[in-house]
Amino acid sequence: MNRFLMMTALCLGAFVSHFTAGVMNVSLPQFADLFHSELGVVQWITTGYLLVIASLLPLMGKLGDRYSHRTIHNTGYVIFALSSILIAFSPNIAIMLILRAVQAVGASMFQATNIAIIALYLPKEQRGRALGIVSTAVALGAMSGPIAGGFIAEWLNWQWLFLVHVPVSLMATLLAIRYIPAGKKNSMAGRESATGKVPLDRLGAILFIISIASMIYAISAAQPVAFIIAITGFTAFLLWELRHSSPFLPIRLFRTFPLSGGLMISTMSFMMANTVLVALPFYLTGKAGFSPSISGYIMAIYPILLGVAGPVAGGWSDRYGSRRLMLLGMLGMGLALIVLALVPDQTEANVLMLLGSLSLLGIGMGLLSAPNNSFIMQYAPKEHTGSIGGMIALTRNLGMVMGAALGLGAIKNAAAGSVGQEHASLLAALRPVLGGYILVTGCILVLLGWNLLQAARRQQAVDRQL
Repeated sequence: MNRFLMMTALCLGAFVSHFTAGVMNVSLPQFADLFHSELGVVQWITTGYLLVIASLLPLMGKLGDRYSHRTIHNTGYVIFALSSILIAFSPNIAIMLILRAVQAVGASMFQATNIAIIALYLPKEQRGRALGIVSTAVALGAMSGPIAGGFIAEWLNWQWLFLVHVPVSLMATLLAIRYIPAGKKNSMAGRESATGKVPLDRLGAILFIISIASMIYAISAAQPVAFIIAITGFTAFLLWELRHSSPFLPIRLFRTFPLSGGLMISTMSFMMANTVLVALPFYLTGKAGFSPSISGYIMAIYPILLGVAGPVAGGWSDRYGSRRLMLLGMLGMGLALIVLALVPDQTEANVLMLLGSLSLLGIGMGLLSAPNNSFIMQYAPKEHTGSIGGMIALTRNLGMVMGAALGLGAIKNAAAGSVGQEHASLLAALRPVLGGYILVTGCILVLLGWNLLQAARRQQAVDRQL
């Protein structure tokens, strides 16, 4: 097994799926004119893509556990590449939205299974570093998508928004087929059917998909009815799963801190980071008075430092354990939020504070993400690696959606002047959100510190017995 080429295949997919999510944003008004549609309909090119992915991630992870992570992963690559080509020939907005949903199905298949493949086929001493590299690919894809989209919108035909990543997708597909090991079908915990396979909890899967889809739609569109549906569906899902002999998700496993705490930390970290990443460009090009290019250079500090810190932190977590790095990463993100909250409204002399905040955010995210993922997967039973890997990917997407919603909400409040006089500052609108994040960060730090202390005490007890 060539681990380098296997990791290359996984990272290319992680990059391109998040690249595709953002490459469209700048061009949405252009599509409204091109297809003579309302902007609210055209926005589903982006929103629908994210919604379908997030809704299907746990299901695809479960299917990977049931059949084969390699099969689900590589099939997703093929679907993603073919649909990317077909979208470029869409005759109308309806066909484009359908094909975009198909593309999202493919993306959900390989996003849900790439962490499980790493957990299954790489030795423990290399797992953290590998997860750090994948996290870097995700961040680079998410940040470079809007930049490439702006360039294409200015210089090329709209079809290139969907074709630009096709060569990367095809290369990833070929590498994945060749270098991801075939392995064996995974055994599933629980009651088996007469055919030897565990019956898939279809009702549980449907309830979970409805809950997640409704939640994301409620957050994105600010729809209270969808939020009620999400809460009702999730309550029904929990009641059903706790009584089912072979549940869709291993709910009882989430009673332990490594799984429930790690997933919570993943959601909150991506939520914090994406709030800043969505809101800050508007601030830089608005009241701060920077040009779009200078603003882009300032924002680039986040993915650059994340890209450096992620693999290093992953390697350190393999050697020294995850808890300390998670603590340092969360501390770095908390300090980034404090620095940003302290930036005064008169911004001419505060470039260093903005750079400092983004630097701490990138380093903190890099120190946190891979060790946290490794921490979660360390306690995931082998028969549930796909399900837990899908949940990790879900928390990442859900955190990004919620963070974007809060960032856009701050932008709208600033534009409406609801927090000041005639020209409300975006930072002033953002400070209540940052204050809430800082409080949550403090709680997470206490939780991580307590868990680290308990782990040290358990290790001392083991050492004394030896």
